[in-house]
Amino acid sequence: MFFAAALTICFCASAFAECPQTPVPMPKPMPPPTQSGCTPTGLHYAIYGTGEPLLAIHGLGASMYSWREFVMHQNTFPGYQIILIDLKGAGDSVKPDDDNYSILTQRDLVYQFIQERNLRHITLVGNSYGGAVSLLLAIHMCEHDRDRLSKLILIDSGGYNIDLPSHVKILRTPVIGWLAVHLIPPDCQADIVLKDAYYDKSKITKEQIKEYGRPIGLKGGRYALLKTGQQLIPKNIDEIIAQYPKINVPTLILWGLDDKVIPLKIGEMLHAAIPGSRLELINDAGHVPQEEMPAETICWMREFMGLPFTPCPK
Repeated sequence: MFFAAALTICFCASAFAECPQTPVPMPKPMPPPTQSGCTPTGLHYAIYGTGEPLLAIHGLGASMYSWREFVMHQNTFPGYQIILIDLKGAGDSVKPDDDNYSILTQRDLVYQFIQERNLRHITLVGNSYGGAVSLLLAIHMCEHDRDRLSKLILIDSGGYNIDLPSHVKILRTPVIGWLAVHLIPPDCQADIVLKDAYYDKSKITKEQIKEYGRPIGLKGGRYALLKTGQQLIPKNIDEIIAQYPKINVPTLILWGLDDKVIPLKIGEMLHAAIPGSRLELINDAGHVPQEEMPAETICWMREFMGLPFTPCPK
């Protein structure tokens, strides 16, 4: 009877949420974007302002909401257009019942978005899983489409198949991963992951937990999260890692000094692998410093991007 019930739950979770035809209201307190919509492949995006493109890619189980501090005020990055996007299966993007949630697929879908909008001179920003997607994009553009990429910013980025986060290990464990995703309520899942990600847990808000949990509770949300976690590590990961030295654009690596999800060792490995890269640490921050310590994160980014800044805290 248990497995019959499990199959019923699995079937329901396999239904997918279509990308809305009308603009999706941005979660509070994010302001309304200049434009928003869905790509032909079903990725939800929001664009703020005008200027050189700054494209930000979120982590596993997150959405464009994780970049809210970038768009809360005008001129956070003067002269830049802030482009936020939900990866396949995340946020308000499509969550189809298919077996194609690999990180290479995510790269291809984002690259297709870049081509559709003819984005050039991009400052590419990625956090955690989004950092790993950004690495794949950077490798591809440096080799095949060099004028599209200007700078790369990795924030507590994935990129190696060692020291995987505990929640990723759970998702990748047969049966256990399925049970965790389907039996634990979405808000509880969000609460657990955020507490792992934050150094100062008192900064986590109820609104934040609700917004992190919301996409998991959508039709297909649990299925998409599980599939994404299962397909996190490509089979040719060693070949991909060997290409990191080919990234030949200015690269900033930011790391929360108290990151317990992806250890600083990974940041140091990326710093050693990417020629000319900078590694800067953010004190009193865990895995998502753009949320936990936004002023410090923005300060380092502005310095790196050549924008006016006050001295960033060491």
